[in-house]
Amino acid sequence: MTMPTERTRALLWAGGFLIELARDKRLPVEVRRRAVVIARHFPTKEDVTDLAFLQPIEAGGPLAPPDEVAWKDDCKYGPLLHGSRFGWPE
Repeated sequence: MTMPTERTRALLWAGGFLIELARDKRLPVEVRRRAVVIARHFPTKEDVTDLAFLQPIEAGGPLAPPDEVAWKDDCKYGPLLHGSRFGWPE
């Protein structure tokens, strides 16, 4: 069974990983473009925070608030945020 903290961490890590993929010029442009497209529709840190507070863990909620989970050291460029902007890879 996955714990709420593990689900939150996985979402934040995956968003951060999309940023890494989109910025890595060593990757083929198609991979970088795909990362940008997915990131536009992927939950941001703010989305995860909102979802965590809609139904708190104490009430059986599926996510923990991001500030209560250790994830920062594994996101090279930080988490995916509402303000994250990606240029279209050329």
